[in-house]
Amino acid sequence: MAKKSELLTSSEFSSKAGISASAVSELIRDGKIKAVKKSGKWMIDAGQLKAKAVTKASKKTKPSARKKPAKSALKKTPAKAKKPSAPKTEKPAVSQKTFTIAEFATMTYLTEKGVAEWLKTGLLTGQQDDNGVWQVDASNLEVPNVRRLVRE
Repeated sequence: MAKKSELLTSSEFSSKAGISASAVSELIRDGKIKAVKKSGKWMIDAGQLKAKAVTKASKKTKPSARKKPAKSALKKTPAKAKKPSAPKTEKPAVSQKTFTIAEFATMTYLTEKGVAEWLKTGLLTGQQDDNGVWQVDASNLEVPNVRRLVRE
């Protein structure tokens, strides 16, 4: 009796081959490995682990996985990038119109939390008073990314 070949799912195949599941999907799409779709899952013959494309892909991914200095560099990036939590501008002139976060939220499709986040990240301009209450500049209503969110 002939020996039945072992079929692996794409995630099992990726584990055994030492490559990512997305790389396995790409190899299937490109026709570099043969696979059959059963019950909505790609099934790959275990013999395909020895395919040239698989060994080539595993050689590409293994060295990059060993690069630990790159990971430590990523961890240091947020510590280096300490920026002020919110851009603080000079006190507005008396003639410049400002809104509270709640007022600005009712004028736009943003939530109060969204307005606060946009202020902190610099997508909106405004200033905090001595009590820490934000005042949103009316000039934000003319910015294209905000103008499309204004309620009519």
